[in-house]
Amino acid sequence: MTKNIKLSEICSGKSYCVLGFELDSSDYAQKLHKMGFVAGTPITLAPIKISDPMVFQIRGSRVALRKSEAIQVKVKEL
Repeated sequence: MTKNIKLSEICSGKSYCVLGFELDSSDYAQKLHKMGFVAGTPITLAPIKISDPMVFQIRGSRVALRKSEAIQVKVKEL
């Protein structure tokens, strides 16, 4: 059984799936949703050696989020 975690806790080399947001009604959640952070979308940590911001690969694009922003996104490991 896979455990649901926050996007800020994902590991390099593994694939994850977006589940949703801590606060679905927040303006920031709506902004991320428009950027492609939709439930069911695969997401990985980009192979870049920086820790903050974190860089993610989603829908063929790379998106950088601060850890304080990534903590709001819920994911599960595939």
